[in-house]
Amino acid sequence: MTSTVDVAIVGLGPVGATLAALLGRAGVSTVVIDKADDIFPLPRAIGFDHEIMRVLQNLDLAEAIAPFVVPYRPTEYRGVDGRAIARYASLPPPFPQGWEPSFVFTQPPVERALRALLERLPAVEVRLSTELTGMIDHGDHVELRTRDAAGAPGTVRARYAVGCDGGTSLVRKLLDIRFESLDFDEPWLVVDMLVNEDKLGTLPETIIQYCDPQRPTTFVIGPDNHRRWELMLLPGEVPEAMSREETIWRLLERWLTRKDASLWRAATYVFHALVAEEWREGRVFLAGDAAHMTPPFMAQGMCQGMRDAANLAWKLTLVLSGKAGDALLDSYEAERRPHVRATTETAKALGRIICERDLEKAKARDARMRAELGDPPRVQVRQNLIPPLTAGALQAGLEPPVGTRFPQPRIITDARVERLDDVAGDGFRLVLSAGTGVADLPAALREATDHLGAQVLCLCQEDEPSAQTSGAVALREADGLLAGWLREHGVIAAFVRPDHYVFAAARTRADLEDMASQIATQLHLEPAVAPVG
Repeated sequence: MTSTVDVAIVGLGPVGATLAALLGRAGVSTVVIDKADDIFPLPRAIGFDHEIMRVLQNLDLAEAIAPFVVPYRPTEYRGVDGRAIARYASLPPPFPQGWEPSFVFTQPPVERALRALLERLPAVEVRLSTELTGMIDHGDHVELRTRDAAGAPGTVRARYAVGCDGGTSLVRKLLDIRFESLDFDEPWLVVDMLVNEDKLGTLPETIIQYCDPQRPTTFVIGPDNHRRWELMLLPGEVPEAMSREETIWRLLERWLTRKDASLWRAATYVFHALVAEEWREGRVFLAGDAAHMTPPFMAQGMCQGMRDAANLAWKLTLVLSGKAGDALLDSYEAERRPHVRATTETAKALGRIICERDLEKAKARDARMRAELGDPPRVQVRQNLIPPLTAGALQAGLEPPVGTRFPQPRIITDARVERLDDVAGDGFRLVLSAGTGVADLPAALREATDHLGAQVLCLCQEDEPSAQTSGAVALREADGLLAGWLREHGVIAAFVRPDHYVFAAARTRADLEDMASQIATQLHLEPAVAPVG
């Protein structure tokens, strides 16, 4: 069987499924292959943040996954003496992305919801039990050779291909792309338990990092009665032996006995910090674990991959539509690689705190952290650990808020209060402050927004004249989040990308003149659709 499509995706985990869904909703013809015949039925990833929840909201999945998602509890790091050496919590309301800042979730039903969405998208074809056997980049398209469960060969021809096929990625190997090691390789045992109701109250009510040199351990509170323990393997311990049920119960006897819970899953991993040296080779891209591996100490592993999908999807859509040149796709690696590397370095640094096995060094660590953070330690905001974008398809002369995540305020509509994206969509948006109207926009900027199908959104007050918002979606917010954001950054307008990162900002009306040329240049708009000044 031979197929010709716009995009071929190898791998149908959360990253591949999200990328396929974003492309499919945009009408991009997409084929996804996966060698497995179904989703993996047991939990693996356990956390994601508000940025990812916003992507799932944009896919109309928030309601479907709600039963399997709960807010993330605060985190406490405990030192050698069992007392806190660090504390992390989430931002308070109003929530900047419109959702609780962090969540824990049950992976299989969330993946099931993503796959059910793919079945409803006419532009997406899913081929399970189909493995990649070879790949050739012909310059104007990529040819993927496949084999199904019956051994029948197949061919997919695509204008672009994306490897979302995990840490052992065949796509990456075929491209001969190597990982850069960030020098973190630690063996751990991950244990998922379903705890009896009468035992839950005896367990910690917050997420705990036990920074104990005798056995560094993480305790995570999942949805419902799901609790996870991650335990560092010590020198000489064999993964196979440590995964045996009798060993697991011995390791957890501090918290549980056999009568208190049932074992859901146990697996050993080496927690790596790795980033692919290249993320694009010709018409082929890497995303998710195929491009990077992050230690789990920030719950950012899956988040990193889904950010890849959100970043790449709108760029592929724009290029495939003929509105932008292929050079726009180079910004994928330019943006995502430094962002992933910085986030992974932070996760690694937290891992170093947790994984210290020398008793005297651990005591010195505790003393140093208490001197820096207080005793008891002041609470740090978890979301502040995630960096902005620092390069790529962004306004030149990068400075905040360019490269940061645009907020999602709650908007007052006729019937109810809704999140911004549910009111105004999730494409390109030009957001204007109160007092700045459509009439203030230069012709070139209006032309650029028209070409990109961008919504013009105007924040307004109750007494603002209708002429000010004519030709725009008028926004009246319920919580002052957007007005505060605009005021904090001193901007009168922001141009926002479909992945909710701020592309450009204007502080004066003169800056609006420059915004159109920035859009044309930095998004590599094709001459036929580039705005003229």
